[in-house]
Amino acid sequence: MGLRHLSLKTGDLKATERFYAGLLGLKIPFRHRGMLFLRSPGEEDVLDFCQVSEPFDPKAGGLDHFGLHVDRQRFHDLREKLKAEGVKVVGRRGRWAVYVKDPNGYTVELYAD
Repeated sequence: MGLRHLSLKTGDLKATERFYAGLLGLKIPFRHRGMLFLRSPGEEDVLDFCQVSEPFDPKAGGLDHFGLHVDRQRFHDLREKLKAEGVKVVGRRGRWAVYVKDPNGYTVELYAD
């Protein structure tokens, strides 16, 4: 038994797609009305974003952050790409991990440990 997917709310499905697919390079294995499913390359894990019309607090429910593993060779280039797009680093853990905010306010750890 293992984690297959994580489902998160979003107020802007298009901005979420631009951030995760456009900037971070996650793949879109399939779509469903009002939902965006994303998979990291070569993996079976899936992030599922569900469009909601009501405002929500990304801090509610105890979620602190979720992590996405990045190949060390790509880590520096990805950090530069995010910086060029105006995505600010909100935290660090050592040399190979940074925390950023996605368009929904969720904290995403990008790490190359």
